[in-house]
Amino acid sequence: MLHAEDQWDHIAQRYGHAGPHGTRDRLLLSDDVRRLVESPLTGAELNALWRLTDSNALHGSPDISGQERDWLVRVLSVVTPNVEPHDPSEAPPAVTEPCALGTGTPETAPRTRMPTYEHRMLASDVKDLSDRLNLRQEAVGATLPEARDVLARCAEEVCSEMAFRFLLHGFEASRSFVSRDLYGRLERVGERFGYGPHVVDRIQYLVE
Repeated sequence: MLHAEDQWDHIAQRYGHAGPHGTRDRLLLSDDVRRLVESPLTGAELNALWRLTDSNALHGSPDISGQERDWLVRVLSVVTPNVEPHDPSEAPPAVTEPCALGTGTPETAPRTRMPTYEHRMLASDVKDLSDRLNLRQEAVGATLPEARDVLARCAEEVCSEMAFRFLLHGFEASRSFVSRDLYGRLERVGERFGYGPHVVDRIQYLVE
């Protein structure tokens, strides 16, 4: 069991340099957080995404409403203390490949396509799948229109692959039933994102 003094100690123990997660996991988490901090999403939209991840029966997730970006920046400082988010008015650093629609450059050689190019191409698919989300559990903390709208915005203006992961969390947190046809579509999109077999199957128990 993990014993932590507060939420920051919890993050540090899990994702700090002495934690069980390796450098790759820390870099992936910091990349996600940086994209959200530097995104055009509003604080309310960031909070809605955060609420979609709260499927913890113990309701252990902190309330970040009103301080969404400040909280994410502090998470980034805990995970990668020597890396600061760049000024959104400036060009993104080279290590962060653009993932939103309308960004990046066209790639014509399928065998050498960057993952982020594929992410941009899948934005419409993720938006369509987000429309199938059905919030059956009120405790999620985001209304159905809010959830669908922010998932669509995330897919278009941040990263469709990240939006897809938020969508999977949303199905779990809301206990939203999933038809076999919908589950098959989720699996196929997950495969195009390069997922292994145990990402989408986290919601297999919700299949009707």
